[in-house]
Amino acid sequence: LSEENRRQLWVPRGFASGCGAITDDVIFSYKVDNYHSKECELCLFYNDPDLGIEWQVENPILSPKDAAGIKFSELKKLLAALS
Repeated sequence: LSEENRRQLWVPRGFASGCGAITDDVIFSYKVDNYHSKECELCLFYNDPDLGIEWQVENPILSPKDAAGIKFSELKKLLAALS
């Protein structure tokens, strides 16, 4: 995905997604298929070792929501309790 190729990425509803900028001059836009519902929102901790993602950023600037994310193992427990 780049400014030059103008491609987009479709992420299905309910699928975890995240992004990281490795330059200082970034504008990130996204579209959704419904109204935002804070009560239904979950946030995974970006640096959870179980996810194994190498973000290429040493000291990321996180939003308060992202800084308070839960581990993937906690998400699995929550989903199991709901089923």
